[in-house]
Amino acid sequence: MRIALAHSHANTFGGGERAVLELARGLSERGYDVRLLLGGFHPNRTYPELETLRVKRIGRLRWPLLRIHDDAIVTNTFGANLLSLRNGARVVYWAHTTRSVFLRSPSRRLDLRVRRALDWFAVRRAARLVANSRFTAGRLRSLYGRDADAVVYPGVDLDLFRPGESAATAYAITVGRLAPEKGLDRLVELWRELPDIPLHVVGDGRPELVHELRRMAPATVVFRGSMGAADLARAYREASVAVFAPYGEEFGIAPVEAMASGVPVVAWRDGGIQETILDSETGYLVNDAVTLRQRVRLLLHDPRRRAQFGLAARRRAEQFSWASTVTQMETVLRGLQLRASEA
Repeated sequence: MRIALAHSHANTFGGGERAVLELARGLSERGYDVRLLLGGFHPNRTYPELETLRVKRIGRLRWPLLRIHDDAIVTNTFGANLLSLRNGARVVYWAHTTRSVFLRSPSRRLDLRVRRALDWFAVRRAARLVANSRFTAGRLRSLYGRDADAVVYPGVDLDLFRPGESAATAYAITVGRLAPEKGLDRLVELWRELPDIPLHVVGDGRPELVHELRRMAPATVVFRGSMGAADLARAYREASVAVFAPYGEEFGIAPVEAMASGVPVVAWRDGGIQETILDSETGYLVNDAVTLRQRVRLLLHDPRRRAQFGLAARRRAEQFSWASTVTQMETVLRGLQLRASEA
């Protein structure tokens, strides 16, 4: 089977780009003929391993016009999903996000209204609609009036992210793009009431946003910038607790990476994070800043509980391997192929 994996803006260290990379690797290892269709591709701004694969670059305006001849097409982003307009019978849209300016409240801008209409038709025409979490599936139903045909969770590298010794000095860690939806604003603000616990922030973003977050943050918040895989894995292992407070995160790979590293997670009870973290077992899900601070302090001052949660976190993360992700997506693709053969 010839499979094209499409991503229209491969220029960040995001979950969508990681999903494309790992799915391409996994399917290739299983004998499939895989190539990537990438828009906005900047190897120095995203996972450089993408450049080692067979890549065709696609201009921004070409997505709705392209005719693709591969047996199956997995689209991973807005833009790339417009391939459904001309190739719908062979398109699997694996939705990683439901956030876009044209999906917000109705706009008077004609260009956004046209873009929203195109997107709606594209999603409705895709042969298969796959969500990256049950939360995302619910959002897709609300936005497009279509139920997801499957939920396929992204995975985590269980060999890279593994338990180890914590650093001599306890610290909390949060990882992700420094973007408004990641909730770093409320996280650094509530950290003013945790003056005895350093928070290490790993990730990068637009300079103006990074500048504003640095201005807001108390002295105990340390901005470490983006990291390579090995350094990131070490930063997780050495942390005592991981914290996340995003707004409506569809899945959230970083919390699963933390759990794979044997680190308990304290996170806002919102979005797909609720489907990975087991409350009071692998960490805590909270609804407010006061409780988040209390739970962080509880874990830091109770080594036995922290160790117990860390072991449970690793076991939980092992249910989200990339091998499992590839197997589930392979099932979806084979179903698509069977449907085509019967047509």
